Amino acid sequence: MNRAINGGEGGLQIRVAVENGVIVNAALTSTRPVNACSILVGRRINDAMILLPRLFSLCSVAQAVAGLIAAEAALGFTPAPAQVAARRLLVAAEALEQTVWRILLDWPRCVGAIPALDALKRVRPMLTSLRPLLFPSPGWNRIGGAELAPNHAELAAALDGIECVVNEAVLGDGRLEDRRSFERWLRTAMTPAAVTLRCVNDGHLAHFGRCAVMPLSEFDPNAIGETGALARLWLHPLMTALRADYGNGLLTRLTARVIESGVLVAELRSQALALSADPGMARAETVSGAGLGVVECARGRLIHRLVVAEGWVRDYNISAPTEWNFHPQGSLVCGLTGASVTPNTTIRQAIELLITALDPCVGFELVIEAR
Repeated sequence: MNRAINGGEGGLQIRVAVENGVIVNAALTSTRPVNACSILVGRRINDAMILLPRLFSLCSVAQAVAGLIAAEAALGFTPAPAQVAARRLLVAAEALEQTVWRILLDWPRCVGAIPALDALKRVRPMLTSLRPLLFPSPGWNRIGGAELAPNHAELAAALDGIECVVNEAVLGDGRLEDRRSFERWLRTAMTPAAVTLRCVNDGHLAHFGRCAVMPLSEFDPNAIGETGALARLWLHPLMTALRADYGNGLLTRLTARVIESGVLVAELRSQALALSADPGMARAETVSGAGLGVVECARGRLIHRLVVAEGWVRDYNISAPTEWNFHPQGSLVCGLTGASVTPNTTIRQAIELLITALDPCVGFELVIEAR
């Protein structure tokens, strides 16, 4: 099940050579427009921030927030805590929407199970309803913050509904806290996540994609490392137990995304508690400086770097999670090279599960060559 490549946003071609059931080579070719943000150079900083999220069909909120953090750092401004909480809430809502989309639709399709389309249709409107419950004006992504007037009653009701759907459709009302609770959940739960993980376990794919790539360093954004749910939950008790047996293979990676769905619900509630009314404060555009904005989005760490000269954008660079996880020396290539599967599992199914677990931000084409 290749995700179709959108010509405007580019995509990935993943070419794999298989010999005697073993992957002997894996190569990536990317047509992603990594310099799309160059359109922001030469614009007033406020105009650039308004345009920024329109450049991205996925994770546009995270892109907008990373840009705002970088711009405000360049201008030497710290937004009010309520503004920060509102932005973090919106990033978490977007990440949860992307996470449940993969779990409820793409995962079951990979293993021939039935997608949970009805559950996704229930939760997505609840998640998209959160922004107008915070910001009365659609222009929320303003340097210095926009008018913030949270509707606490409706927000609480929406979060209750979101948590109910996630518990029912993703977690199956189970608690994935340690190895014992996980094994019980894996045997009995009937959610798409549990069905997918049982297929991985029963098909002897728990180790598939295991590699030596470690989580991305906090201090060296140019290092080759893995980013995303597994990196964020690296020291979670269940992740520690699964890594001891399966490393960062398929079972561990997919389980991390299931756990993170619950973590994101908790993040929504945490940031909602920090909300209060705030008028926002427009910032002057005549300052010069450089800024860095880092946001953890659905697929991993997103970094924006910009330079402002007298209010004009002079340089802008974005590093997205796909740059690391789908680097020629990253987790996908390293995990595929030398991997094999049992006779009752197809190599295509195993590879597509691994790609889906790492979740590129663009479509992909998988080409398998038998030697």
